[in-house]
Parts: sequence; structure tokens; C-alpha cells
Amino acid sequence: MFYSTSIRLITRRAKNYKRYRPLFYVPNFAKGIVPVLDKKSIFLGWGYKKSGLEAMEMPRWLLLEDGFIRSVGLGVEGFPAFSVVEDDKGMHYDAHRVTKIEEILNNYDFQGDPQLLSQAQEAIDLIKKYKISKYNLSPLRLPTGIKGRRGKKVLIIAQTAGDNSLVYGRAEEFQPHQIIESALEENPGATIFVKVHPDVLTGKRRSSIDIEMAKKYCKVITENTNPILLLEEVDKVYTQTSQMGFEATLLGKEVVTFGMPFYAGWGITQDRLTNPRRYRQLTPQEVFAGAYILYSRYYNPYRKRECDIIEAIEEIKLQRDKILKS
Repeated sequence: MFYSTSIRLITRRAKNYKRYRPLFYVPNFAKGIVPVLDKKSIFLGWGYKKSGLEAMEMPRWLLLEDGFIRSVGLGVEGFPAFSVVEDDKGMHYDAHRVTKIEEILNNYDFQGDPQLLSQAQEAIDLIKKYKISKYNLSPLRLPTGIKGRRGKKVLIIAQTAGDNSLVYGRAEEFQPHQIIESALEENPGATIFVKVHPDVLTGKRRSSIDIEMAKKYCKVITENTNPILLLEEVDKVYTQTSQMGFEATLLGKEVVTFGMPFYAGWGITQDRLTNPRRYRQLTPQEVFAGAYILYSRYYNPYRKRECDIIEAIEEIKLQRDKILKS
């Protein structure tokens, strides 16, 4: 049996997950309820939120999070999720501990599984063709001032300060200005673009990098745009822990990390930090296979059935086209 202290996880976040895992709500792990549960009970939590941290105090636990290809539009706008990741050791964005995704990438025999690599390559090709990312309703047009610009183009991906992927991904070991300084120093003559998080533009959140410095020395992108389309247009990417950094590797871009996201430390990025636990050299295709296929589960919310990554991508493309045509 699976249990959680979070009503929201059971009723909303894990709505589709419940279709293939019996999931029950328990009001408080600390009020004598644990002893009456069987020894096979597993406690679920959502990432490193309250429910996740409570679950991790139990003998057996499993953390859930949105997958890397989540939905057509944003979850807060009511779009159902296509994917979830499961981890019984931590979370993929936690570089401080061994996680399930790290174990997969360190140990799985990718070259001995040609069927997996074939599926991974098919999915990568579809992602490029359909411009598929985590969320998929951003406009399929480039921001003003970047298309057709001559010379080398470098993109810095800014995130929101305090984000879990930054805190646990060791990005806070750097000062907010360092990523900008490095991009300027290492790419003389290049045009440096900074993609600012929408919540920073509206004043809801602080940026993870020095925005005032960015405005002074770089061209700040304020328009919403499709991530894959934007990445295709640049030559080099600087990121802290953003998923866009990994997507850039799938497009063959040079990627520099100022943190330790799940895709760093495997030889596909230039990393300003090291992680001695990650001792293997992999390809972007192998990292994709480990993260997007072995580490993830997919469910088609429009057809009410479990599915694989290929069906998820095709369905997202179909539903997006319907919305854009309406």
C-alpha cells in the first residue's frame, strides 16, 4: 500500500498515478498510525516539499515529481500531467546525495540495450521536430532581436532565486554575477542574451543571477518563447541547473553549468563544479534514455491509459495543435 500526508498529492498531483498504485491519505505519521500499517507500506511525498520530507522519515518511502515532459500547458492552468518521476533515494535535482537517477546513469548498460537507445533517439528526434519541452504552449516564434543576428550568440538561462534545483543542485555556491562575468570573458565579440524567468519580470520572484548587470552588458529576453526554438538559434548556453541546459545538449550545443544538475558530471557539459560520485562518461542520448525513459513513467490523460514516451510526445503535439488552431 502507498500512503501520503498530503491531500493535494493524492487528489491533484498524483491523480493519474493513483490509476496504477493504490494510494491512501494519512493525516499524521506521528500519531500512532505507522505501527498499524503493514511492513510493506510505502510512504509517498512530493519532491522535497513537506510531504516528501515527512515521507523520508519513514522506513520505506518514494518521492514523486513532475517528469521532464510534463504537459501541454502549465499545471497551474489546469493542464494534466503526462509524466512523473519516482525516486526512493532522493530527487534528481539533489547533488548532495546518491539518487536513483544517479545510480541509473552510473550503472545501466546502455550499449547493451539497443532497443532502449533506439527509442531514446526516436524521442529525441520528435522533440526536435515538434519543439517539445516540459511545458508546450509557449509561442513558436523567436524573441525580437535574436533571429538573423550575425556572429556568435550565447544564451544565459536565469532561474528564480531559492528554487530547489538551485539549493540542492549546488548552484548557490556561486555569486549571482559570476555566470555573467564568465560568459562575457569567455566569449569576446559574442552577443550575450539572458533569458529571464517570467516570475522575475512580473516582480513575483527574485532572479538567480544579477539582473541589473545583465541589463548593462547583455540583451535581456523578456518575451515568452518555445525553449527548443530559442536554443536552436544560439551557439552556446550557460546555465545553473535548468532543464533547458540538457535540452541544449540534445541539440548539439556547447553547455556550461554553474551547478550540478542531473545531467552534469557525465562528460556532456562543461562543469564548473565536480561530483566524484559521477564517474562515467556518457552521451546525451544515454543520459536522455536514463532520465526520460528509465527514470520516468508516462500516462496519457486524454486517452486514460499508461503510455510510453513516444505516445506522450505525439499526444502533446496533437493537443497543442488543437489549442493553437482554436
